[in-house]
Amino acid sequence: MIALLVWCGAFSQPYDFRSYQVEKGLSNNTVTCSFQDKRGFMWFGTKDGLNRFDGRGFKVFRQINNDSNSLGNNSITKLLQDKQGVLWVGTERGLYKYNEEKENFSLLNNSLPSYIQGIGNDGHGNLWFIARFRLFKYERAGSTITEYPINNNDDYYTAVCGDTAGHIWVASGHGQLGLFNETDGRFIWYPLFAHSRPPVSTYIEKIFDSGEGFLLIGTSNQGVKQFDLAVHTYTDILTYNEDGTEIFVRDFIKSSRYEYWVGTESGIYIYDTRSHSALNLKKSYNNPYALTDNAIYSLSRDREGGLWIGTYFGGVNYYSNQHLLFEKYFPQTGQNSISGNAVREIVQDSAGNFWIGTEDAGLNKYNPHTGRFINYQPGQSPYNIAHTNIHGLLIDGHVLWIGTFEHGLDKMDLCTGKVIRHYIAGGDANSLKSNFVYSLYKTKAGQIYLATSNGFYQYNRDADNFQLLSFLPFNTFYSGVLEDDQGTLWIATFNAGLFFYNPTKEIYGHYRVLSHGEDALVKTRITRLYQDRQHNIWVSTENGLYCFNQERSFLKTYSDKNGLPSNLIYNTLEDRQGNLFITTSKGLVRYDVNHGAITIFTQASGLLTDQFNYNSGFMDAAGKLYFGSVKGMIAFNPDGFQPNNYTPPVYFTGFQIFNKEAAISNQGSPLNKSIVLTQKITLPYNQATFSIEFSALSFSSPANVQYAYQMRGIDNAWNYIGANNRIYFTNLPPNTYHLSVKSGSGNDRWSNNMVSITIEILPPWYKSTLAYLLYSALLLLAAYLIFRFYHNRQLARQQREMELFEIKKEKESYQSKMDFFTKIAHEIRTPLTLIRAPMEKMLKQVHALPQFEKYLLAMNRNTERLLTLTNQLLDFRKIESDHFLVNPTSFNVTELLRNACAIFQSAAEQKNLHMQVIATATVYVQADEESTIKIISNLLDNAVKYGKSKIIAEIQPLNQHDNCVTIAISNDGNLIPTALHDKVFEPFFRMKETEKATGTGIGLSLARSLAQLQKGDLTITTDRGLNTFIFTLPV
Repeated sequence: MIALLVWCGAFSQPYDFRSYQVEKGLSNNTVTCSFQDKRGFMWFGTKDGLNRFDGRGFKVFRQINNDSNSLGNNSITKLLQDKQGVLWVGTERGLYKYNEEKENFSLLNNSLPSYIQGIGNDGHGNLWFIARFRLFKYERAGSTITEYPINNNDDYYTAVCGDTAGHIWVASGHGQLGLFNETDGRFIWYPLFAHSRPPVSTYIEKIFDSGEGFLLIGTSNQGVKQFDLAVHTYTDILTYNEDGTEIFVRDFIKSSRYEYWVGTESGIYIYDTRSHSALNLKKSYNNPYALTDNAIYSLSRDREGGLWIGTYFGGVNYYSNQHLLFEKYFPQTGQNSISGNAVREIVQDSAGNFWIGTEDAGLNKYNPHTGRFINYQPGQSPYNIAHTNIHGLLIDGHVLWIGTFEHGLDKMDLCTGKVIRHYIAGGDANSLKSNFVYSLYKTKAGQIYLATSNGFYQYNRDADNFQLLSFLPFNTFYSGVLEDDQGTLWIATFNAGLFFYNPTKEIYGHYRVLSHGEDALVKTRITRLYQDRQHNIWVSTENGLYCFNQERSFLKTYSDKNGLPSNLIYNTLEDRQGNLFITTSKGLVRYDVNHGAITIFTQASGLLTDQFNYNSGFMDAAGKLYFGSVKGMIAFNPDGFQPNNYTPPVYFTGFQIFNKEAAISNQGSPLNKSIVLTQKITLPYNQATFSIEFSALSFSSPANVQYAYQMRGIDNAWNYIGANNRIYFTNLPPNTYHLSVKSGSGNDRWSNNMVSITIEILPPWYKSTLAYLLYSALLLLAAYLIFRFYHNRQLARQQREMELFEIKKEKESYQSKMDFFTKIAHEIRTPLTLIRAPMEKMLKQVHALPQFEKYLLAMNRNTERLLTLTNQLLDFRKIESDHFLVNPTSFNVTELLRNACAIFQSAAEQKNLHMQVIATATVYVQADEESTIKIISNLLDNAVKYGKSKIIAEIQPLNQHDNCVTIAISNDGNLIPTALHDKVFEPFFRMKETEKATGTGIGLSLARSLAQLQKGDLTITTDRGLNTFIFTLPV
């Protein structure tokens, strides 16, 4: 048994932890297992769900009722990523395989025992696991599961581990360590309690392969055992706690080649294999940077070297070796510590002790060798300090000068720790005029100066009193003084600028920093003055940092526009490498003057707080820097800063539509696989308002990681958004966008690791490509139709013009014919009339020449016909030339119809036509009787010519309200097609079927014209299977 070296800092703990609990998104504070996957995400198994951590937030996986693709139980027992990169999750209800693409789970086998106690990998990629103390091997190749029963029926399996050589090691409840022999498929067993003190329990909790030729074995009752793989023997190395109780070991992690962290029920042991010493880290109730719980259940290490500690009650604790740079000194109730939070002036005496003034808890003396603090407070004794609010401190040999807020100046004997004199404002000339002593300064010549809220004073050692420097403004708040390497004093004020005074040369004046024609230092408070090794004077103010050098006559200004986190500068110190350390209200800045590089440290980097305090900074002889803040004091060696060369991968970690997380493969969700693996997202136009989260998987200082994004399709420029890891886009127009995100350290160092995704916003259906094709087709169709319309219209117009031309020609031809026929008719009618008279006389005397009767009758008949035709032509011509006169008279149209039918009766009989006259009612009309006779005669003549067997002449009876009389003359000749019903009334028109019949084609046209001249009409219908001409006349 090795003796333990247990060191526990009483004043500060060198190992600082950051904790994550349920308040920060962890699903449960009982963390049983953890590991970092192949992509860099951290996974934590808890009593209530599985957590994936990206440095900024937790994604929790839990059991979902009636969902076979979720975990079957929320109590996670073990986690393992196999050689194929698959995550296996052990629960109290079985072993589950994680589907990275769909972010869901599948149960390995529901017939196996459910409680998973261990998981391991062998060199062949097989998975070994313990379920309810039984051992199984799952062969990925054949998907077969084989059980390996233990030889001793009373024994059982408790732990399994695959070593770096690919061997499988198991542990049993009886304290045996087993090595699987692949040759015979059996285990070789080694006892681990044979030469140890008789144990209360032989339960083995954990097997860990060091990779250095030995295994570390964690037990429940005898701490840690080291098993040598070469000789197969063990050694007890950590058995007892400091109080003599046995160590219960839960887990191991290797932090460096010779250093191992051991998770136990009594905190963490850091074991060094070279010195065989151990350091025990435990929970401290007054230390927010200590472990949050002593029951350590899991340990894991990330790629940055950070260590993750899972506890039973305190969630996850994270340790980054980057944070070792900053020692922290802060008040801890019940423990020896610094007394106040607001640390002001820091000085060191000749014995190496630090004297630390606070604004809220008096004066502290700190011995760095013992780590002990002594606190000085006001009291009734005159030897006590005057006030708890201390602003200025100055070491002067064995005397400590203490400037207070409105309580004057104390002079303390460093040997006794007692105040030997107290100075307050008085009325005499050599008294202070202010009780607020803000700062004290001692020159190289030993002269002491005091900066107060009302004047600047020089201490007279011989007279033990003070002289007001009257050449400087009175009623002015003086904040500090600096002696440069030329012996000139630079005197700082609040809102009155910067003054200089050289006691040797007896010169003084007001130094102006001109900006836009005005003194910039007059408008701000100067907080501190400092001269570096290059003789530059740095002026810290509440409005930035100024640097000037009188010899080289230059002036530079630094502000948040130059990369500083804040314009409120408290102090500036130079380390031994020439770098400046600048305290601000938003962190600590390291400024590389030669290269202009700025590094910012914040609370996320291990500071107590981002806000430092006035007049609080000191560098000791070893180059160690001390700075006071509003939450205590930090100290660090600047030489210990090493650049973090780890370049974290960047992943998209969340996608929200209208601030609602998009679920994988859900209805309406654009994600069909994890956003981590998604390369393209397609969104409908009504989901164009969305946000996307991302994270650089760096855990040492995630809050300090800076991000920039580029959204091609909107703007090709990079947008720098600080530590914000979510981007919002609102109502993006339909387009294809390419989003890229990169991360940086915030010190103008941006990594080349980028993550990109394509986001396509689909247009609404009426703006889709298909719609535009349809619109184009419709436009083309419309253009074609318009073209066709105008083309057809043009053709129709041309056709109409041709028709009009033809009509005109026809009309001219017709007019010519009519003129010709009229002339002929005039010429014919006179001879016919002269022929007719002798012909009538001859007919009267035909009895004298009977053999010529038939010839004379034929001659008379044709003469009459020819005369009638001539008269019709002349009448038609008169109608067309509007010279036909209508002479309306009242006559009996019924009698007229009967008489006309009687005239055509013999002609009808000659053609065997039966003529039926229906004229029962006597009807009188007011019309031209001669024209009416011509119309009826024309219709009867046509009926006799074209009828086949019958003719019907009918005059329809009048009703009371009739204003027209209708005469219908029908024949059963060939029916006239409907299409020709209007054509038959055109002059000279004749149907092909009737071309052999005698006629001129002018009769119907003349008849209709005569009817229309009398305000009547003449039409034709074939509705009854007869050609019926309907003649109407007004009554």
